[in-house]
Amino acid sequence: MSKVNSIIQFAANKIKGKIAEDLAKTDYIANGFTIQQTGIGSDFIAIKKSGNKIYKEYVDVKSGNAILTKKQKETKSILHKYNIPYSIYRVTDKHLEFQIKHNSQLQNCWKKIDLDVSKFTGNFIIVDSTTCPNCKLFANGFDSIFINFGLRNMGNGSVRVQSWCKNCRNYSRRNI
Repeated sequence: MSKVNSIIQFAANKIKGKIAEDLAKTDYIANGFTIQQTGIGSDFIAIKKSGNKIYKEYVDVKSGNAILTKKQKETKSILHKYNIPYSIYRVTDKHLEFQIKHNSQLQNCWKKIDLDVSKFTGNFIIVDSTTCPNCKLFANGFDSIFINFGLRNMGNGSVRVQSWCKNCRNYSRRNI
């Protein structure tokens, strides 16, 4: 896999992970839990109060065949040592596809990714950050730039970031 394809796959996996995490949070909330973000070693803590008792469960969400990171394994081990519940909430690719297909908000999120990079060949010139000159949308980092702006083949062997964001380009095409 080329470096560009692996970067794009990383961006797609990051978005799949975010969608899976949102699905997990929605599921926990629907079952009476409140959510507290943790960020390192687990995705969140699910908390449920029942009378005077408070139940806390550390949750790590994984999509597809994703595995625990070293830090997540360490967290799981420490929590297990102290009998603190730690769960892995797994969302299969099939379930993600179903959710995206039947949820317009998720469809819009997923449509922002154009995973076909076969049309881009040459030297990639990617700046660290970019701003749309039309709406002033700011993007930083390859995944954010790729999702919000996209790339263009310059015809001289180089590939650059689109100057206008995808929303502004789509809007300007509708008004022609």
